[in-house]
Amino acid sequence: MNQKLIQIVRKLKGSLLGIGLDGQILDVIEKNDNIDNCFIMSDRHKFDKKFDFFGGGKDKKVNIKKIRKVFKKKSLDTIICNYETIKPFLRRFTSNSIYINKGKLYIYGQIDDDAAEKIKKRYSRYQSKVEITKAKTYTIIVIDNQNITTSFFKDKIYLVLDLLNDGVDILTTILVG
Repeated sequence: MNQKLIQIVRKLKGSLLGIGLDGQILDVIEKNDNIDNCFIMSDRHKFDKKFDFFGGGKDKKVNIKKIRKVFKKKSLDTIICNYETIKPFLRRFTSNSIYINKGKLYIYGQIDDDAAEKIKKRYSRYQSKVEITKAKTYTIIVIDNQNITTSFFKDKIYLVLDLLNDGVDILTTILVG
């Protein structure tokens, strides 16, 4: 499955935001000449003139919750992120990724079926096209955010609905367990 993700990264063009990427994927990004700007939010550092790093060490740290303030509206062509990195911030990351992304969003990692369906449901509310590709250990979710419009009120309503949904999930887990 990692090979499929590497093939996707080799074909990318334009600007890219990577969140929690592996070293092997960073190497492929570095070799890709079609990527103009690359922003990496990761603890692993690999300094090159192509990369702008956020997070770890003495560099500027950007919280995933406040990513909307750093990037302008529809300024990124592609976002690639590891599910384990964005999992605690998924509620806010959904609306923020749609706001800053004008192309495709790739979420990869060990994602169970319930979490994949939850992600699909959250992005389908914005009329995004969502494809889920599964293998033995990895799952890649491809979300197409082209021609998607957002609204301040729509984002706030979905944020409250997601908060209530997560609260109900936690409550049922406590009552059942």
